[in-house]
Amino acid sequence: MQSFRTIVHPASPSYSINHSNQLLSIGSCFSENIGKKFEHAKFNISINPFGQQYNPYSIAQSIERLISNQPYTENELTFHNELYHSYDHHSSFSAPTVQDTLQKINERLLTDSQTIKTTDYLFLTFGTAYCFSLKESGRIVSNCHKMPGTTFNRQLLEPTEIFDCSSNALQKLFALNNRLKVILTVSPVRYFAFGEFENSVGKSHLFTAIHKLLSSFSNLHYFPAYELLIDDLRDYRFYAEDMVHPNQLATTYVWSKLIDTYFSPDTKALLKEIEEITAAANHRPRNAQSDAHKKFAQKYLQKIQTIENKHNLRFEAERTLLTAN
Repeated sequence: MQSFRTIVHPASPSYSINHSNQLLSIGSCFSENIGKKFEHAKFNISINPFGQQYNPYSIAQSIERLISNQPYTENELTFHNELYHSYDHHSSFSAPTVQDTLQKINERLLTDSQTIKTTDYLFLTFGTAYCFSLKESGRIVSNCHKMPGTTFNRQLLEPTEIFDCSSNALQKLFALNNRLKVILTVSPVRYFAFGEFENSVGKSHLFTAIHKLLSSFSNLHYFPAYELLIDDLRDYRFYAEDMVHPNQLATTYVWSKLIDTYFSPDTKALLKEIEEITAAANHRPRNAQSDAHKKFAQKYLQKIQTIENKHNLRFEAERTLLTAN
């Protein structure tokens, strides 16, 4: 039968990801959503050490800061709406005092500056080539923290600028960790706040820069998250109510394609076992005191023990749920 849609088939790399690997995800809200899929599947992953980031310049700066492991200081914070903020971080790192803000930021920096040295796979998701810079200093910020628009200038990063900052960060990163593989994606979220045409221009700059990066580094791989949503699914039933962000169904579809692209048959089989245990743990019985439910819980507790021993995974939350009644 003739197909009535464009089906995107991601190219598979020469390697595969498994549960023994350390993963790191940096970038937009889409990278966070996929990162949580890995987390739910019991992979060892650290997600967005600086919070969600959208422009490639800020992402490159965060990588370099992780490499240098230079703690943040008070003079790098700004105060607005009764909170202290870092222009390099998402507002989830903000707090009412300098001490609390710096503690949140530097604890995460210390942890992930060690993680990046041993990470096997780094997922980088670029959101847009548009960014904001402080009028006062020209410094590009990762987050504006809802400050007045008069504080910033909006600018469009050129493909050469994106390539240069990304290339410099990657060179330093590969010098620190030469076994690392980097997987590049472009977020399928469209930034219509800048305008429809401007969104297309911004995405095109990202693609141009990524194309050059892929030809410059042998240990980069491109995963077509953008194409899977825009070309393959291509229907508003796969979007959230804002008609811009992918909904859960779309994210699950992209995740299934990522599984097919990067997971070996053994990892896929293990993933099915994990999903079965997770579903069982979240099952709410009609009668938790019944013999049938107790046998059900015991069956999956034994499965948890077997998998933990064999694969060095942890199911604390699932074990708690199964033994709660």
